[in-house]
Amino acid sequence: MRPRTTCARMGERTPEVGRPLAPVIVPSSTFVFESQNDVERYYESGAGYVYSRYENPTVRQVEIGLAGLEGAEDAACFASGMAAISTTLLALTRSGDRVAAQRELYGGAADLFSRVLPEMGVEVTHLGLDELAGLEPARIEGCRLLYLETPVNPTLRVVDLRRAAGVARAAGVTTAVDSTFATPILQRPIDLGVDLVIHSATKYLGGHSDLIGGVVAGSGALVGRIMLRRRALGGIMDPFTAFLLLRGVRTLAVRMEAHCRGASELARFLAGHSRVERVFYPGLAEHPDADVVRRQMSGPGGMISLTVGGGDPGARAVHDRLRLFSRAGSLGGVESLVSIPARMSHRYQDAAMRLLMDVPDDMLRLSVGLEDPADLIEDLDRALRG
Repeated sequence: MRPRTTCARMGERTPEVGRPLAPVIVPSSTFVFESQNDVERYYESGAGYVYSRYENPTVRQVEIGLAGLEGAEDAACFASGMAAISTTLLALTRSGDRVAAQRELYGGAADLFSRVLPEMGVEVTHLGLDELAGLEPARIEGCRLLYLETPVNPTLRVVDLRRAAGVARAAGVTTAVDSTFATPILQRPIDLGVDLVIHSATKYLGGHSDLIGGVVAGSGALVGRIMLRRRALGGIMDPFTAFLLLRGVRTLAVRMEAHCRGASELARFLAGHSRVERVFYPGLAEHPDADVVRRQMSGPGGMISLTVGGGDPGARAVHDRLRLFSRAGSLGGVESLVSIPARMSHRYQDAAMRLLMDVPDDMLRLSVGLEDPADLIEDLDRALRG
């Protein structure tokens, strides 16, 4: 007996009474055309789908949503935050170019600018936060790109994006900023004049410690160039990750409100603790960039760093005594995490560079999750007092 439906025809559409409420995962690696004329129309117009290394419906859905959150014309999703950063750099620079990069960066990005780009023939000018505060167009004239990160990992310093973007525009330089710690809920760099916004979607955008991804948002022209480079390099996000990211973004605003509320309580407690030497948190009045925070951000975020004295042994002692904070290297999830930046995110920067970055051996970085702040405070107090 001949089967009513063969395997070759199981992908055909069937009439639907309703439509799915949750986003639909389209896992297909390739897409079917009715004729060669349809194939030609795809390549001529760029509309539609042909192969999921180029574009995918589920990935495209999250790209459109994230572009809207950022106030951008378009966005491109990647297999990781570092894939987003590296693909952007490879799309916008070539051997013989010069770029300017903030010195105080996430360790992976810092390695890219200090080692990888110079090996490819790209000259890098490193700018400290003090230099950025007084930046003039002549300092970066001739650069292809000015790369920034704010709030800074792990010192939580905040760069004045409106000023930096204005200086870059006067010099004819494209600006890109890693806004992972803030998310588009707390900071909108494009509204401040920045050209490209980059996120590690692994962190707050996903929000549940169960995906790896990255995103770049900006003008259609710039994102289009980056997407073309993504096709060649193959670093696109996969459909299942895009589905998880769509789920995370749907709760982003309420999660960020809770992260900010909990972190603010913890930061105030730590600022008054006798065993804490310094607290790094944008929500504190004594933050060195408090004026910029008030102008630029709608909330202080969920990240706190602190120094406890005693160098590496002091940090390890507190780190290892914590019970509610899980010891892990990521951030932005519903669970509270703790790490020692000098031994994790900035492990591969030498001691002299960490000193320039203001990342001492006795620093702890906290990602404040959604647990009861009172319980987290009790855990911190016990660990600090030993």
